[in-house]
Amino acid sequence: MDLVAEKPIAAFDLDQVRCGDLLWGIHCTWTDGKAGLVTAATEKQLTVQYYPGIGNITNHFIIPVSEVAAGEWQVRWSADLSDIKKFILPEDSDAGRDIKPENGGESAEKEESRTEVKICVGTGTTDLQEI
Repeated sequence: MDLVAEKPIAAFDLDQVRCGDLLWGIHCTWTDGKAGLVTAATEKQLTVQYYPGIGNITNHFIIPVSEVAAGEWQVRWSADLSDIKKFILPEDSDAGRDIKPENGGESAEKEESRTEVKICVGTGTTDLQEI
């Protein structure tokens, strides 16, 4: 019995994706994907900077390799847009079932959810009246 066991680990192939690449990604919990530039790339995570549509503001999202390996992300990237590479879940995988299909259609398992909100107005006292 060996004291030290070597196990394969998931890691990003830094020959495939680099800083400066254009990347579009969607996490299984998101409704829409986001496109941006890879600003940091390590074997454990990718950092993508994107424009959220507000003035001179930028934001970022992080893609951990563990979540990609678990099937939680759908990703497309390119260095020059002439060759677009993709990582899409295998169809027989149960992981990431909430991700929209690549054709832009709705997921077959999408459920409609509604939230009821009550609005109350204060009258200057501690009593609130529901409107």
